[in-house]
Amino acid sequence: MTTLLKYPTQTNILIVDDTPDNLRLLAKILESQGYIVRKSLNGRMALQGVQRDPPNLILLDINMPEMNGYEICEKLKASESTAYIPVIFISALERLEDKVRAFELGGVDYITKPFQEQEVLARVKNQLLIQQQHQQLIEQNQRLEQEIKDRLKAEAEVRKLSLTDDLTGLYNRRGFFLLAEQQLKIARRTQTPCCVLFADLDGLKKINDTLGHELGDRVIMDAAQILKETFRDADIVARLGGDEFSLSLFPVPCSLSTEFQPEPSVHRLSDLM
Repeated sequence: MTTLLKYPTQTNILIVDDTPDNLRLLAKILESQGYIVRKSLNGRMALQGVQRDPPNLILLDINMPEMNGYEICEKLKASESTAYIPVIFISALERLEDKVRAFELGGVDYITKPFQEQEVLARVKNQLLIQQQHQQLIEQNQRLEQEIKDRLKAEAEVRKLSLTDDLTGLYNRRGFFLLAEQQLKIARRTQTPCCVLFADLDGLKKINDTLGHELGDRVIMDAAQILKETFRDADIVARLGGDEFSLSLFPVPCSLSTEFQPEPSVHRLSDLM
């Protein structure tokens, strides 16, 4: 999963160098452009500071006692919480192999000492711009992902509504024939028996006419609940309309199975009427 970069509103730059004069000079150059500058004289202090408050950018010297710049960069890139922070190496080392190693460890740029003020500012500005564009791309992708999730959820809700009965929550006529057709194809392919049952509630019209449609709807909902409790989750239970119900059983349960004993449910349905 992509880590969303959380930067403060003002750009924060960490300078790591064991020479105080270098720290002061670099800090002065960067602060003149409005950057917030933090300074560390060694790797231990730098790593602690980064974990506590991640900067937008790190300017890192290589030749330092105890822990050199390569080791610091390696530790930063090994941690998911700090791997995204761009590191610009600033060093007096000019050999090609030194520069190559810096880039192999995850450095994004390399400035050779003695450095020029305009070069430092240009390279810093360039890396910050790249980070800003990267951040914007992450946020844009996250918005698109959320929009896709929302759209898929909405489409699923629409499909569900188009296949289910408003009153009972069972599949409606469209949903039943769509799913039953799929079951029938599987049954034919696997040569497995399937079973379709139809049922209607005799006397529902009389209840509606004499006692009102509200009570009639209550009878329909109770009947739907009995059918759902009687049959398996894998079975298709539907209300085709009015007092008509239909069921598709696949595979057909054994009539002697404890999982399928419809007789008590038939009596319960009869009691409703």
